[in-house]
Amino acid sequence: MSEMHMSSNSEMLGKLDAIARQTVFKHLGKDTQAFIAEISDSYRFTFQEMRQLTEIARDLEMWSAPPLETLFPDEPQGKTVSKEEKKQVLKRILNNWEELKKSPNRYDGAPQPFAIQADAITRDKERLGLGFCPVASAKTRCCNLLTLDAVENCGYGCSYCSIQSFYSNNEVYFDSNFAEKLRNLDIDPDKTYHIGTGQSSDSLMWGNSHGVLDALIDFAER
Repeated sequence: MSEMHMSSNSEMLGKLDAIARQTVFKHLGKDTQAFIAEISDSYRFTFQEMRQLTEIARDLEMWSAPPLETLFPDEPQGKTVSKEEKKQVLKRILNNWEELKKSPNRYDGAPQPFAIQADAITRDKERLGLGFCPVASAKTRCCNLLTLDAVENCGYGCSYCSIQSFYSNNEVYFDSNFAEKLRNLDIDPDKTYHIGTGQSSDSLMWGNSHGVLDALIDFAER
């Protein structure tokens, strides 16, 4: 093996190592990673070209589109691709990517979401769940939000929502004496209150179940 070829291989290995550290390369499927590593020597990609290819490859995976490998022509192993050939291949890949970005979203074959079965449970809470927002502070510019737990837990079950960290078993709790507790709440008629009901649930999803909205409307009128 000539010194020039060894130097060339060493250069591409260095680029691959940098790509693996600085891009989404490590998140690609193993087959696509192996394919990019295999063709990199033939195509002599620049660092920026490699970065763009890995980002496109990741998008194709996320969109469940045909993988990057299918967009390259079959080339004899070890053949060095000319600059013009490389330019045409990259242009075709970029055009395909742009067309996919513009096309309407399709979810063919995507798993169907499962229905959340939430059990609504009525119980008598010891006290009304009313307090300041957890991040409220006298030392910061704050909206002075008060949070009112009209309902506890949520029926949507969104995986990203912090509410899921506090409750389990798909049980949603309603206070049997919620309206009475609100009526007995001592409030200053000359003061403006900023109160939200979304701290422990998406309470509006329940409508007027268990009289929640009636109780809130009566309270707001005061």
